[in-house]
Amino acid sequence: MESSYIIGSIIVAALATYATRIIPFLLFRTREPSPLIKYIELNMPLMIMVILVFYALKDVKWESYPYGLAEIIGVCVAIALHVKFKNALLSIFIATLTYMVLIQNVF
Repeated sequence: MESSYIIGSIIVAALATYATRIIPFLLFRTREPSPLIKYIELNMPLMIMVILVFYALKDVKWESYPYGLAEIIGVCVAIALHVKFKNALLSIFIATLTYMVLIQNVF
């Protein structure tokens, strides 16, 4: 393949991606969002976190050692940090770090 073809493909993909991101803002910038959109905007981070927790816990073997203790501790750390500091990035990072230390060194 020629390098000009690859560069052209990358440029077209970048423009298409940018267009799909910017067009909604251009079309709806003067409209007030509906109550449903405001509700989704307000609660989307929590919804995503709940989905991620269920996805992460779906393959845990609860009936055999270590009975999901590392996962439970990780989730509890995330909840405690988020309740205390209200910082999702901090909660996710520290809980992931805690979980990884537990599965690598303890369980």
